[in-house]
Formats: sequence, structure tokens, C-alpha cells
Amino acid sequence: METKITIAADVNGDIPGGLADEYGIVILPQYYRFDRDDTVYGDEQNLSSAEFFARMSGGERAYSMGCNPQRVRELLEPRLAAGEDIICLMFSSALSGSYNTVSMVARQLCGEYPERRIEVIDTLNASFAQGLLTYRAAKRRLEGRSFDEIVQAVEREIPLVNLWFAVNDLKYLAWGGRLGGVSACIGTVLDIKPVLTVNEAGQIVARNKVRTLKKAVAFMTDLLREKQGGYPELGIVHSGCQVLAGQLRERLLEEMPEGVEEIIVSEINPTIGAHIGPDAVGVVFLQRPDAGS
Repeated sequence: METKITIAADVNGDIPGGLADEYGIVILPQYYRFDRDDTVYGDEQNLSSAEFFARMSGGERAYSMGCNPQRVRELLEPRLAAGEDIICLMFSSALSGSYNTVSMVARQLCGEYPERRIEVIDTLNASFAQGLLTYRAAKRRLEGRSFDEIVQAVEREIPLVNLWFAVNDLKYLAWGGRLGGVSACIGTVLDIKPVLTVNEAGQIVARNKVRTLKKAVAFMTDLLREKQGGYPELGIVHSGCQVLAGQLRERLLEEMPEGVEEIIVSEINPTIGAHIGPDAVGVVFLQRPDAGS
């Protein structure tokens, strides 16, 4: 009998809930809290994105926490006990310790279930760039691809997946220590909207500077036209700015890159939102192998 395969990802993949349910993707929670509130949110106790970003806009500072090893075990072990193998696609290890946490739990579980397989993959990316890889892995599972075929396909596509986004205020990235090469790029220039991406090492870096988020949308649209590789899926991510995300979607529908069949709009979850703040918007796509960085 053919072994069943579970596809999993941590919540930072920003996979829309309906999509995760439809494709049976197991979501591993991460956690967050505010400086004015001792409550730890995540998993079963959550805030809506609207409430979360409203509190940030109101001046509250948010903090994120990674995966809980015990909760990861609780979600994955029943799958192994039921005779399933697991492929888990994780948020960039350069931005979070959760990849290492889940890898540790996977090693423990493999020792207890030696007949089963768990592959934990560092996607070296974030938000729906990680989520898009997960979604495509889940579709391959439904097509009947083998464990090794799915893993190899993910590994081929990691260098091709792109997340480009613009934030409304850099202070959130600065607070969380996620600026990296961004600060060197922007220098002392004020009142700009840097267009950011995740590089091959899984770090956030700046690639361009614009004066408004509207100009950032134009830049990202041009980028898609230049680099998108004819893959059927395209993603839009945003942190509580539905209007701008809707405008970006309408623009992409008017100028749909060749080969695109669906545009998936994904709302950035609070554990990433704690670091980028409200009113960020971006695009996710798989580029042509020869398109370059």
C-alpha cells in the first residue's frame, strides 16, 4: 500500500485558511504578544488581522515567538502514528529559530518512528513565498507524486521563488533587528518606501527606493512582467491594507503575465506583522530560471 504524505508548514507561510483546508496542509502555529498585554496569542487564541494591526497603529509594540516544540509534536506525531510521512516547509532560518526547533522535534520523532520519514525544508523565504512552495507541494501530493519527487521539486524551486514587498514604516523592522542590509541601502534618506526582498541567504534586503506605496506597486508590476516565469500561481501579500492589495490585484489582472492562472491574495499573519507593521504590500512569484536576481 502506498504511504500517505502530510504536507506541513509553519504559520509564517501565510497560506490562506481556505487553501490550507482544501489541500490538507498542516499549519504549525507561532506566537505573539504586545508590550501592554501579558496575553500570548497564537494557535487557538488569536486576534483578527484588523485588530492586530489596529493595535500596532495605535502605538502598541508587538513581539513574536517561534514554534513551541511540544505543540509541534502534538500536531505531527499523530500523522506518523497513522502511517504517514511528513514534508514540512519552514520560514527562513535566517529570520527565525523555528526551522531549528521543528528539525529537532523531527529528529526525536524519527527516532521513535524509524519506519517513517520526515523532511524539514528551510525555504529561505517568508510569507506567501514560503506558502507558495507549500501550496505547490500539496498540489503535487494530490497528483500522486512520491515523497522524493515532492522534496526534489521544492528544492528546485526555492531559488526561483520571489517575495518583493514595500513597508510603510521601517521602524518595525528596525525594532525587530530584521533590517540587515536594508539600513545600508537607505542611508539617511527620510520618507521613502524601500522595496524589499529576501535574498538567497534568506535575509531581508532592499533593492529599490520609491516615495509612495503606489509607486512601489508600479515597480512590482514591472518586475513581474520582466521576471515571472510562466508558472500558474501568483501571490499578493499585505498587512491590513486591503485597498492597496486590491488595486495591485486589479492592475495584475489587467496586465496578467503569460501563464498565470490564479492570483492568491494572502494576509500577513501577526508573527510576521510584528516585524513589518501595518500597510505593507507585496507580490510573490516564481521567476524564470534565467531571470537572475
